[in-house]
Order: sequence, then C-alpha cells, then structure tokens
Amino acid sequence: MRLAPSTPTVRGSPAHPPRWHAVVHYPALHAHTTERAASASASLSHRADIQGLRAVAVLLVVLGHAGVGFVSGGYVGVDVFFVLSGFLITGLLLAEARKHGSVSLLDFYVRRARRILPAAALTLLVTDAATYFVLNFVRGRQAVEDSLHAAGFAANFQFAARGVDYFAKGSPPSPVLHYWSLSVEEQFYLVWPLLLSIALFGFAVMRRRRPATAHEGRLLGLVAVLSTASLAWSIHLTSASPTTAYFSPFTRAWELGLGATLAVGASTLARLPAAARVTLGWAGLATIAIAAIGFSDSTPFPGSAALVPTLGTAAAIVAGMGRMPRGAAARALSIRPMVVVGDRSYALYLWHWPVLILAADYAGHDLPVTVKLGLVAAAFVLSCVTYALVEDPIRRRVRRRATTGIVALGCMVAVLATAMVALAGIDRERQQFEGPTSNAPPTAPLGIHGPTTTARGALPSVIAAVQAARRAAPLPSGLMPPIDRLSALGPAYSPPPGCIGHDASRSVPTKVCRVGDPTSRKLVVLLGDSHAMMWLPAVLEMAWHDHLAVVPLLRLGCSPGKWFTNRGPDGDVCRAWLRWSFDQVRRLRPAVTLVGGNIDGRHRAAAQPAIDGVVRAAQILRRAGPVVVIGDPEGLSFEPVDRLLSNGANMATCTTTWAAGVLAAYDEENSEAKRAGAGFLGTRGFVCYERHCPAVIGSTIAWLDDNHLSGLYSAEVAGAFRAAFLRSTGGLRRR
Repeated sequence: MRLAPSTPTVRGSPAHPPRWHAVVHYPALHAHTTERAASASASLSHRADIQGLRAVAVLLVVLGHAGVGFVSGGYVGVDVFFVLSGFLITGLLLAEARKHGSVSLLDFYVRRARRILPAAALTLLVTDAATYFVLNFVRGRQAVEDSLHAAGFAANFQFAARGVDYFAKGSPPSPVLHYWSLSVEEQFYLVWPLLLSIALFGFAVMRRRRPATAHEGRLLGLVAVLSTASLAWSIHLTSASPTTAYFSPFTRAWELGLGATLAVGASTLARLPAAARVTLGWAGLATIAIAAIGFSDSTPFPGSAALVPTLGTAAAIVAGMGRMPRGAAARALSIRPMVVVGDRSYALYLWHWPVLILAADYAGHDLPVTVKLGLVAAAFVLSCVTYALVEDPIRRRVRRRATTGIVALGCMVAVLATAMVALAGIDRERQQFEGPTSNAPPTAPLGIHGPTTTARGALPSVIAAVQAARRAAPLPSGLMPPIDRLSALGPAYSPPPGCIGHDASRSVPTKVCRVGDPTSRKLVVLLGDSHAMMWLPAVLEMAWHDHLAVVPLLRLGCSPGKWFTNRGPDGDVCRAWLRWSFDQVRRLRPAVTLVGGNIDGRHRAAAQPAIDGVVRAAQILRRAGPVVVIGDPEGLSFEPVDRLLSNGANMATCTTTWAAGVLAAYDEENSEAKRAGAGFLGTRGFVCYERHCPAVIGSTIAWLDDNHLSGLYSAEVAGAFRAAFLRSTGGLRRR
C-alpha cells in the first residue's frame, strides 16, 4: 500500500537504511520547525559557558575528594553534572527531532558509546591492573568486582547494596566508587530517549499533519510529572533510607529532568532580558558555591538539599542562553582555562578518584592535603593524555555504526579480560595465605563449654596471644574465619530479616523477634547498637545451652551518645527507636535486659556522652526488671584485614597497645553502671590483656574491623560470656 506524503513512514528503504524500530519520519516537519529551531539554536548549540560549568563541577568534586577544607560539600559537583547532562542530551534529541522529523534511538546510543565507553574502559582497565599490584587480595577482589559492575553501568546498585552493610563501612572506599554517578546517567539515557520519542511522536501516527513541535507541550508535562514524582521520592527516601537514596536513579532522575525542562523551554528562556540573565548567572554560581561550602557529610542528601546546587546550575544555564551581555557570568565561565578543564572534565573525573585512593592504599595511611593536590594535578595530566589520544579522536573520527560497535566490543572485552586475569591472580594469593582447607565460618552452634577468665583477668588464649606478640611470633597458620569473609555471621547467628534496625533506614522498626529457644518462658533482651550485636553469637550460644528466649532490640549506628541527645543527623531517629525499645521491654518484662553500645574510649569527647547514655538507659530499664551493661572493650587501632595481609605481618604488628588513658572509659562505664544499680558484664579480658589487644587470638581472627568482634570469635568466647553473665545476674534468679 502506498502511503500519502502526509502519512508518517518508517525509514527502511535503501535510501534510508534501518535506524531503529521506534524511528518515525515526518516529511512535513521542516516547514513547521524552522522558526523554533532557529530561535533555540543558540541555546542548544555548543556553548563555552557550559564547558565552564563542567569545569566548576569537576573542580568541586576533585577538591572535595582531595580534602580541601572549605569545599566540604564538593560532592554537589555531581549534581551540577546531572543537570547539565539532562539539558544537553534533551537538547540534542530535540534538535534532531526538529531537523529530521525523527529521533534515532540507535544513533543516540551509538553516539553515547563513542563518548562514554573508551575513556571509561581505559580507566577501569588501568585501575584493575593497579589494584592487583597495590591492594591486598581482600580489597583487590572487592575492587575488581566493583569494576565489573561499573563496566555494566550498575555501580550505583552495587554500592547501595554495600552501603546498607553496616560492617562494610570501615573498609577503605573502592577505587571505582565514583562510577556510581556515571551509572545513574547511563540508566537515565537508557530510558529517556524512548520516553521523549513517545511524547513527541506517540500520537502523530493517528493525528496526521501534526509536527513534533506540536507535542512539545506534552513532553514538558511528562518531564514535570516525572521530575516532581522523583523529587518527592528523593525527599522521602533521603529521610527513610539515606544510603539507598544517595545512589538511586529514581531519587536523582529529577535533577536530569530539571535540565531536560530547560532544553524544552530553551526557545522561550533565550528571550529573557539581558539584565535578568546577568543576575541569574551570578546568582546561580553563588548558589552552587553556597552548597559547596555550606554542605558537609552530615547534610541529608540528596533530598530537598539538592535543590540548592541544581537550581543554581539551572540559573547559570539559562543565563548563558542567547547573546552574552557584558558582565555576564557566562563570560567568566567561557575563558580559555575553564573551557580547557571543561573539555577534559570527563577524563579528569574518571582518573582523579583511583589515583587518590590507590595512592593512599599504597602509602598505608591518609595523605596530607598537599600531597593529594599533587595527585590531582597528576590526574589532570592523565586526563589531558586520555582526551588527546583516546576520547577526542574516537569521538571525532569514528562515525560508522559498525566501527563504533567494534570499539565498544573491544572496550568491554578488554575490561572483562583484565578483570578475569586480576581475579585469577588474587585467588592464587588468597589460597597461599589461607591454605587449601579454609572454609566458610561455621554455621552451627559451637558449644558453650570453654575456658573462662583466669585470676589475671583474661582468657588463657588472650594471655598467650599477647605473649606471642611480645616476642614478635609469626601469625598462626590456618586462620579462621577466612579473612575475606570476616563479616559473615552464618545462618545460626543471623536473626530473621527485619529484626535488626539499620542506620541506612530512618524508619523505626516494628518487628519483635524471639530467637534462641523461642518457647522458653525465661526471656533475655539484648538492646543496643552494633557493639551490642557483636555479642549476639555468644548470647545465642548461652541461650541454646540454658534454654533462654532472646529478643534483640538492636539498631546499627545508634550509639549510646545519640540516645538522649541531638548528636548527629540521625539523632531523632535513634531517640525514636530507643523510646520504641523501652516500650517493648516494659511489655515483655524480661528476666534480664542486656544493654550494650559503642563507648569509643579512644575519643574522650565522644566517650562521656555515650557512658551517660548507657547509664541513663539502664536506670530507665530497671523499672521493668534487672539490667546488665555489657562492657565495651577498646578494640584495635588498625583495620585487621589490611594489617594481617601487610608485608612482614606478625603477632606484634597485629596487636594494639593502648595508652592507660584510653582504658579509663571502660572503667568508668563499669563504675557508673554499678552506681546506677545495674550489673556489669566485663568483656575486656576476652580480647585484651595488660593494655595489649591482639587481632588474632589462638588461630581465630578476633576482629572483623577495628571495633567489632568477628562472629566466630564471639561464639568461641560464649563460655566466658555465660560465666560473666551469671556472675552479674546472681545466677539469673527469677523475680
């Protein structure tokens, strides 16, 4: 059947090779779009001030990551990028629709592949190779696995999942952590062109002679609805689950949508008076600066706070539309140095983070700001080389789809091959360290029978470990649990899902779980933060032996210093959780309530409010029955994984010796708890002896990080824990 000239036709003739099944051509479009395209061309064409804004964004990010003090909110540079990306991509798609009467999704994705993949793949390839030589096998495997997620543009989901793992937060950051924002952008690019095409052309088949511009109002409405929904979700989720909100594409989509809105309305916005655009430009840059300087790690983000840098960026973009008047901020953004940095901003963003992280890992400690700034300069040199030899040549010279496909396939194969080689080498290192017989941590109860503390106040195994450290003895062979699985509790010690509150969620838990011997009429409540939870394996071993029911009322991240104060951005949530926990204890009326939390005796300013919180909680809980405070031992001064895998590691290098002043907080917690009428369950002798705290006790790695016990070791000291528990409760007499 022959189609009338006014009827939309799918491109597919020899003169128009197939571009994509969703590509629709409108022969009559040009007459209707010439005027609008001309009026918007200045706004949507290559703009030097946009490159200057890119420079502002990347400089905020890299200076913030370098630890420059006054840029505490430098992370908002990512939000500047998001708005710019939404504006530029939507502008390009609209320009194509107005010029050709169609939007080729295939061509769009081909252009994105040319722009994004080569530099991103090169950075991942070099980072994986450097990771193999710089990081130990635990950190190295994690980094390489992260790089595979980054290569698939799913890094944000990977880091969101890890971010809600409280016990992974002490680990050094991944050298590809910054790929989360690239993943969010690419996820947006995957969906947005299709939605734009449907909005512009979805009904044109049924409504003949209607140009795409006639449907731009519908596109604007679609952007407004989706962006409003995304912003509302961002505000909600930032309050309910901050870590998930930070990495989620659904909480960031509105930022790209804001840029898209500017692109749709560019022809109108370009007609603003010059004076208004001058004011908007400088106000926009000032707003971005306020966010970069005034925000910090404690600012709930993104949520409503992200409106500050994004609206500032939007104002700066609008200010650069049309001719630039004198005194315009766009002129300052368009100076040559800013444009040079802006042109290389993508490569600089890719390189700066792995350079900073791997250098710090190689040095084994945090680096001074001056050294970090030198590393940023080195990363800029790398970005210039990448731009000149990889990024720009491929973008300019590779035009054919087939050639782009070969380049994209080569990039992915190179990254995958490098990752596989690195993982194979890492596995060989792991087998050499752990031996061929190492298995996962035990998943069944270990039994309650074991030694208790001696007259010297410590377990015999702890005393032996300290003596081995004093003579710098080698580390024992066959360490357990496997060092790359320290945080795995195993099914026997993991409460059912939903029983433990998490600092990644700001909601108060409503689930009360009975574990141990759930049918027992004798109930023990374990209340506190992660420092209470680390004793859960010991408590459960005791419960199975003595037929006790256990109810864990735990919220990770809510340390006692937040229980009755406004300390930290989540202080209100911690207080709400504590009130809920008190209500449960009054309702349950347990035989004993165990209270534990992070005292952090290493920092005296934090220790006193924490001690006060534990003692006040014990006083309140005593109205519902006996209370025992679990002592919080000092921990280590280093990350055990990194120290155990360092060159020349032995028992001496893997033992912390604390100054006498650090021990004072534990002793004060003991005396204050007893003064408040609570029992005190002493635990220091389970892990330390005469101010020495070894990372390895017997053949067990006792600590999963510098302040939490490993689950295996907690279970191993269950006998000593039970003996101390019975002493502190008078044999668990019924009230």
